[in-house]
Amino acid sequence: MRSLRFLACFALVMALFAGPAGAQPKPAATPIMIGAILSITGPYAPLGEPERNAIQIAVADVNASGGINGHPLQVQILDDESKADTASQLATQLVGQKVAVIIGGSISPTSEAIARVANDAKTLHIFLTPTITVWNTKNGIRKYTFEATPHNELEVTKLFTFMKGTLKTEKLAVLHDDQLYGTQGSQVAAAEAKAQNVAIVDDEQYAVAATDVTPQLQKARASGADSILIYTAAPSAGILVRQVRQFGIKAHLIGTTGIVSDNFLTVTGKDGSGVYADMDLDRTYPNATQKKLLNAYRAAYHAGANNFASFAWDAIHLAAYALRTTKSTDGDKLSAALETMKPYAGTTGTYKMTPADHNGFNAADIRIVIDHNGVWETLPHQ
Repeated sequence: MRSLRFLACFALVMALFAGPAGAQPKPAATPIMIGAILSITGPYAPLGEPERNAIQIAVADVNASGGINGHPLQVQILDDESKADTASQLATQLVGQKVAVIIGGSISPTSEAIARVANDAKTLHIFLTPTITVWNTKNGIRKYTFEATPHNELEVTKLFTFMKGTLKTEKLAVLHDDQLYGTQGSQVAAAEAKAQNVAIVDDEQYAVAATDVTPQLQKARASGADSILIYTAAPSAGILVRQVRQFGIKAHLIGTTGIVSDNFLTVTGKDGSGVYADMDLDRTYPNATQKKLLNAYRAAYHAGANNFASFAWDAIHLAAYALRTTKSTDGDKLSAALETMKPYAGTTGTYKMTPADHNGFNAADIRIVIDHNGVWETLPHQ
């Protein structure tokens, strides 16, 4: 019965995209195959699940608009179980199947693993995490890898500007997990703190799967921090916030985009109220492009789309743009199409990629949100 209900909802979404009869040519001929590698299970499932959902409706949207020059777009979605080695194996599998594009991963280690395989094979790769070093490596720019999310440096600039200007932060404690996103984020935060003259009085790392961060919180409280920055994309963020409240720590709580999920709201309950974070998809004051995603996601899944869904939706449309523009599946041509593209207004922000910038965002694309009674709301006048 659940499968029948899902198919009925998905058919409704397809009908919404299709519009009036004859309004768009129906894709015909040979399908163009792409692949997606996501963390649908494992500790990062709260990221991978909405990404999978968004990819499915984004492909439907592309095909309702004529597909890729009359060819239907088809996607094979694979689960890396939140494991980098599995992601690498799946990327090798997709390359062997000669897919035109690989989307993923959901987290930095899986994105890095996929990037290595995709670039060796000269296959276009669009990943869904804010770690800039996946494409901008110490050995130079990876030609075939592009980033669908604002990178860490932009995110941190936005957060620090808000903390200093609005929250009047003077003493900051940084709590981050031991994964690539958290450790690199801590380093980016330290550099931005120096640039904006904010004192980091404590920096604490904890295991990503931790269920108790008491030692770290004791040090954060003793530091006298007036604000705490939480740098993680793991479900542990909710546990951390609850323990901050239990400790009675009187400090502003600010999270990165990695915490902005319905899972966080469920885990924290009323303890999450008043937590700030940054978000790209504006669910409070959406523009027309964002409304299209929000409406389609709601119709298909009876839930609200979040940042992770937005990244995946945009990744599919970026891939479709490159495929349509080049009328080719050649990795060199697809990469060049994205590097020379005109500004594209997606649901996450406006992409303007170049050969030197495989991200193309600026800090103005990022919004500050607050957990207001269990709902992520965009602060006005940004």
